[in-house]
Amino acid sequence: MKLSMLRPLEGWRAFAGEVGVVVLGVLLALGAQEVAESIDDRGEAAATRDSLANEIEESLAVLELRKAAQPCIDKRLKELRAIVNQWGRTGSFETPRWVSQATWFAFDTARFEAAQSAGRLALLPSEEQYRFGLVVESLRSFRDIQKRETDAWSTLRMLQSGPEVLSESDRTAVRVALQDASTLNHFAQISVGQTLPQAAAFGWRPDMRRVQERMGLAWKDGKFRPSVCISIDTPPDQAHREANLIYPLPE
Repeated sequence: MKLSMLRPLEGWRAFAGEVGVVVLGVLLALGAQEVAESIDDRGEAAATRDSLANEIEESLAVLELRKAAQPCIDKRLKELRAIVNQWGRTGSFETPRWVSQATWFAFDTARFEAAQSAGRLALLPSEEQYRFGLVVESLRSFRDIQKRETDAWSTLRMLQSGPEVLSESDRTAVRVALQDASTLNHFAQISVGQTLPQAAAFGWRPDMRRVQERMGLAWKDGKFRPSVCISIDTPPDQAHREANLIYPLPE
């Protein structure tokens, strides 16, 4: 019995042509899908870039406000050091009526963290990832300085109670707090002095408009007014009125 190989009805050439058409169709479909995905990725990368840049520029405005209040903070720390030194020399001091505190502004890096967690940051070129990461880390460092400053200044406000009320252990606590506040103030100046120009070199500058929109959450008239710039001998009631804060500082 003679066996013969099966042959396509239209011949091998026609069969190969049909297969070629199918393969070509699949390749075209895959190519089109890859192009579509590439376009989607570029669109998402652009949206991520804009979102992170907006967040950074809004946060940089906080550093700009700290820079504006810096002379008042330096002056107040100098005044407090003179008071603490007088306390150490004489056992008494002239009671300051308004110690206040270094400026503090809330800001976060939630968009960066969300983009990082969702893998959207990886859509950006490595150099851009580096730039965003570098500036965000600097902002986080400044935010940590702000939080630590509030603790030190809350202790410094004990001086408003006067020497008759405060004990020797209180004097030690105040002296430590003053040293902490001075050191943190130094770190804050370094952070502001380095972060703003670094961000500017990457094309990001403080967006003061966005921060001004939030001023109404802190000041009754929506105008930036550092309470630490109010004279140290101002009565608290008057100082609170001048500061015009929605949430007055604790005594």
